[in-house]
Amino acid sequence: MLEIDSVCLSFWGRHILSGCYLNCKPGEVLGLLGRNGSGKSSLLKIIFGSLTADFKHLRLEDKIINKGYLTGQLAYLPQQHFMLPFLSVAEIYKTFTPFINKRLIADQLVLANQEGTLQGLSNGQLRFLECLWILSQPACYILLDEPFSAIAPVQIEFLQQIIIEIGKTKAIILTDHIYRPLLSVSSRVVLLFNNAVYNINSEEDLIRYNYIPN
Repeated sequence: MLEIDSVCLSFWGRHILSGCYLNCKPGEVLGLLGRNGSGKSSLLKIIFGSLTADFKHLRLEDKIINKGYLTGQLAYLPQQHFMLPFLSVAEIYKTFTPFINKRLIADQLVLANQEGTLQGLSNGQLRFLECLWILSQPACYILLDEPFSAIAPVQIEFLQQIIIEIGKTKAIILTDHIYRPLLSVSSRVVLLFNNAVYNINSEEDLIRYNYIPN
């Protein structure tokens, strides 16, 4: 199990996170919701280790760790593009698991321009490949920050299927402002609100905490 507790983070005197707790275990897809500025992305970065918190208590398999990426058990999809633009599309496809490649072919979602480089892709196409690359990593714990952003509806549906399947054996934490796809793939949903984490059981709970309008 991955657990993070007592997280404190502030920028220029403003508290972004203050004492929140989050956990996720293999076989679970945890949906993390929250308004802009609530600290969702910061929390994922702290877990991965690319952002230093003022204080945190981070445990993986009951062992206290400092930076998640040093364990080799975490993979992280940031909001920003991270793949080198000169890489070829074909090279990226070769890194996907056989399961993902087989599903891509079956759903006819293989990009036609595989001989080109990533630089020639649209933002949505590049984001789609980055998501699939992260989901192909051997890590037991996967952090996805805005995986559905800027990609086509048919690609969102495909990612949902892959996340559900991989989430049967791995732990996945994902956050996205496109909340309906997130709700449909998550086995558990929490909302980061007022520096606390609340369990969400229905859309009515999201209305109660003013995440979505009534």
